[in-house]
Amino acid sequence: MSRPLVHWLALALLLPVALDAQHVRPITAPGGVGPVAKPDARGSVVGEWRVWGGDAWSSRYAPLDQINARNFDSLTVAWQWNAGAFGSDEYYRTTPLYANGRLFTVATTRRIAAAIDPETGETLWSYRLEEGIRWQKAPRQFAGRGLTYWTDGTIERIIVVTPGYHMVSLDARTGIPDPNFGVDGIVDLQAGLGFDLVPLAVDDSGPIIISDAAPLRRARPGEGWDPVTRTGADGSVGIDPVHGQIANSSPAIMVNDVIVVGNSAIHGYYPIRVRNLPGYIRGFDVRTGRQMWRFNLVPQPGEFGAETWERGSAVGTEGVGKNDAWATYSADPALNLVYIPVGMPLMDEYGGHRPGDNLYGNSLVAIDAKTGQRRWHFQMVHHDIWDYDTPMAPNLFDAVIDGRPRKVIAQTTKQGWIYTFDRATGEPIWPIVERPVPASDVPGERASPTQPIPTKPEPYAQQGLEEEDLIDYTPAIRDSALVLARKCRMGPYFIPAVLADGSGPTGLRCSWYAPGASGGTNIDGGAAVDLETGMMYVAALSGLSTISLAKDPCSEFRFSSPRDNCGLIGALPPPPGYVAPESRGGGFGGRAAASLLHGVSILKPRELGGITAYDMRSGEKRFWLPNGGYIPVTSNDPLFAGVTLPPRPAGGQAQAIVTKTLLIYGTGRSGGVPNTPPRLFAVDKATGRQVGAVEIPARTTALPMTFMHRGKQYIVFATGAGATTALVALRLP
Repeated sequence: MSRPLVHWLALALLLPVALDAQHVRPITAPGGVGPVAKPDARGSVVGEWRVWGGDAWSSRYAPLDQINARNFDSLTVAWQWNAGAFGSDEYYRTTPLYANGRLFTVATTRRIAAAIDPETGETLWSYRLEEGIRWQKAPRQFAGRGLTYWTDGTIERIIVVTPGYHMVSLDARTGIPDPNFGVDGIVDLQAGLGFDLVPLAVDDSGPIIISDAAPLRRARPGEGWDPVTRTGADGSVGIDPVHGQIANSSPAIMVNDVIVVGNSAIHGYYPIRVRNLPGYIRGFDVRTGRQMWRFNLVPQPGEFGAETWERGSAVGTEGVGKNDAWATYSADPALNLVYIPVGMPLMDEYGGHRPGDNLYGNSLVAIDAKTGQRRWHFQMVHHDIWDYDTPMAPNLFDAVIDGRPRKVIAQTTKQGWIYTFDRATGEPIWPIVERPVPASDVPGERASPTQPIPTKPEPYAQQGLEEEDLIDYTPAIRDSALVLARKCRMGPYFIPAVLADGSGPTGLRCSWYAPGASGGTNIDGGAAVDLETGMMYVAALSGLSTISLAKDPCSEFRFSSPRDNCGLIGALPPPPGYVAPESRGGGFGGRAAASLLHGVSILKPRELGGITAYDMRSGEKRFWLPNGGYIPVTSNDPLFAGVTLPPRPAGGQAQAIVTKTLLIYGTGRSGGVPNTPPRLFAVDKATGRQVGAVEIPARTTALPMTFMHRGKQYIVFATGAGATTALVALRLP
């Protein structure tokens, strides 16, 4: 049977584009053609880094010690791999993999996959999938966080999930697509979700706007492509955009020959449409690309949890959408379970259109990787209105707790808590108590009356704002800080937003927001676990900002983070009497400035943010580190005359891994002490004492990794943004 013309055109767009003589494997390329080392129970091979988080457990642990406290400062740059030569990126948030003598990475907004010689930095092969307007309008158009590796001991495959939501299986040795996988090595991930695929078109030549304006649309009958204006239909097919957008931002994870892949969606800051595609988790056969199962992250009518969407959970219902598991995942191959950290529904800071607890939003869900059935789940935020989507793969480890051997899973969160469970049963390791939280006074909003609060470990980020949190160096300083604090709604945690125009019952125009939308932990930071000692090292932010809501006049939502989308493609028409503002608003700039008193934070300095070390056998905090050092604090205001102000810890999300003896971290793209050279730090993992620091070409922008290749230990990390992205490899002389 012949395919419709549009399908032939679509297949033409899916042809790989050759880059740097791709698919030609140099004779000197590393890696053998014989048997490949078999992984252990956590999917790890000593000396390798086969999974984004080091292993399926996302431990970020490597039992290597060639690089140690005595020689760390002797590290030198072995090579730099110029990712920017392939194209630009927002910033380079990728962690490469190392398996069987080769390094694998992704690069650019097109998510090019590449293999690299670990000793020289030479490109062995590269692969790019041309996705046409599906790439152009991808909601998460960046390099992604990495790739997925699989082997059966003989065959080796690299799996890349593209911005336009295709999945490609490549021969790890050559970069050639596997002809037995999907169609010529490619699976269209927009298929298999229960929607027809239709011809697509665009009305402009730019990307989708972060508010979900200027999206794709369904092509008109007979519509073609205008190469001059770069508009119209280019032959791409996909889910009808009337249903919303779907994307990918993190690699899939392998669980016993099953590729487990999810999706991401539009950003939820200030979207326009109150309906969108929800999140899905699916399992695919690694050899054929056949879809084996699908798990709905918005439970559909009749499924467990559907009643938590009180106005209905069917796709297309007002308020249903997003709820995407956009972060990285973890797995326990021995239990055949994959652990999914789920994001949140539409939208970030208002939920009046979706009353109820909204499962599986903000949950950790354990799924049987063979059948797709839920084994257990725990919701860490009910009816999220704080942008507290679960941002990071959970960490797995074994430990003896209260004299009992436990299989542990620990989920770090934007809330500044670690939620800790038995990973086989979902039973909390330490009590997690439902406690009352403040009600919302925003019209139409109904915040959850309680939220689950862990009793252990103690938090690693500032939570809320109360009077005892305020600086009190002198009575006058305390009084001034209190006056400033009372300008926004206060409370211990989970403080709902208020209306920006002050029309609520309190007259306040802001609520204190701590942790804010960036965490706590977020995707750039997260935690590493020492599998030998049970120590867990959590890299996080801590700060204080504000949150408020307003009506976007050209959005279907009643309220959102303050923003004006009028005039954008896909926005509603302006209401009668509309007057355009000087700027559209949006973004998070300026939110933190409200907490400054003459340039000084009203928060007392505390050991929060940075890196916090916990003994997870007891749940107790062991030590704390600032992210790269301290920053002096001064003020010329008379209020602070004669007061010696303590320095503040450097901000940003540290990016940490653990080895046999060291905790190694970079400061992240916005971390470290300003006006100092970027450095990679080494810390005694038992005591927290800094034992080394080496200058690097630029700040780390993603989780580092380490491996052994031909008798030498390497540390590799991503850096840069735009056209300056690169991988940097360090080794001893």
